[in-house]
Amino acid sequence: MPAIKVEKNKDNKQNMLGKTVELAMLLDAYGMLLTERQRQYLSLFYEEDFSLAEIGERFAISRQAVHDTIRHGETQLQEYEAALHLVAKDQERQEIIQELKTLSGHSDRLNELLDRLI
Repeated sequence: MPAIKVEKNKDNKQNMLGKTVELAMLLDAYGMLLTERQRQYLSLFYEEDFSLAEIGERFAISRQAVHDTIRHGETQLQEYEAALHLVAKDQERQEIIQELKTLSGHSDRLNELLDRLI
């Protein structure tokens, strides 16, 4: 039974890491569309690894207020991505470029041009 719990914890950590990476990418793509406060809190939380309490202390507000602002900002970022697909399209382009580089073999000039597209 303990082995299952370890696997669950491992999966949970991977999911949390995936969410953090995803939200950092969304913040990079759409952050300027958020309010200044949302952008600051999300940046500190996802990019600087601040806790809710640390952010609250920095801005002299409650941990709950930070939580609410972050959750609202996350929702907005996800809505922007659902409508515009900028992050998904960028990831797809990067995957295609990597595949083209693999298929091109040792063509240095082609690889150089593909790198410029990234």
